[in-house]
Amino acid sequence: MRFVLGLLMLLPLMTPAATNDDDVARYLAIFRGDKTLHASAAESLGWMGLSDARLFDLIEERVLADYPAPREVKAARQRLAWYIRALGFSGQEKYLPTINKFLHERDYATYARHALKDLSDYKKWNPIISDRSSFDAKLSDDANRAINMIRASDFRLKEIGAKRVYYGRVREAPVFEALASEVLASYAGANGNNNDEIAWMVKALASSGDGKYRPVVQEVAEKTTDAKIARHARTSLDSYGKR
Repeated sequence: MRFVLGLLMLLPLMTPAATNDDDVARYLAIFRGDKTLHASAAESLGWMGLSDARLFDLIEERVLADYPAPREVKAARQRLAWYIRALGFSGQEKYLPTINKFLHERDYATYARHALKDLSDYKKWNPIISDRSSFDAKLSDDANRAINMIRASDFRLKEIGAKRVYYGRVREAPVFEALASEVLASYAGANGNNNDEIAWMVKALASSGDGKYRPVVQEVAEKTTDAKIARHARTSLDSYGKR
């Protein structure tokens, strides 16, 4: 609920941008403004594909300026935690010293560990997520980024794209077309290294509620040899159109 409310507050600042620099400018405005928006904005950087040092230098400044956050103010500690996690989304090793400072802090260690893991991943992923050469002008930026993630060769990035659709309620039809194509192309070759990611794509596809895609989910439920994917496909069929 916190994420949803925060995202709703961010909507006026998250309208389609002409360039990635426009996206950076909007985030700079957010992080220079109302702190109640910062945690949700930091979380949203996980699917924006931005690496610009102007933005992440500002977030690092926020980390250092706001630490230590008062223990009795939960919102302040949560905001600081998301600043730390957001540094990992930058994909830039220059922020390692700051992230490392929090590895043994009780309130922030989990966020710091995730940020460390994210750094190497987002170094590869950010150029893919934010590649505007593949954007369809008829779609929202959010939908275009989701499609970029879903079509990526890295199954972990596909999963992030699928979760963005499932939780973020990205509804444009081409997003579901991309999901259907990727599900059909990948489920037969599923293994322990990618079954969780494929299961998330199945769930995201089913979240469309569109009867057009029900046969795809049905096919996966009936034909996959992977137990995890089969279980999620059957659950998705049971709840199809009810979300």
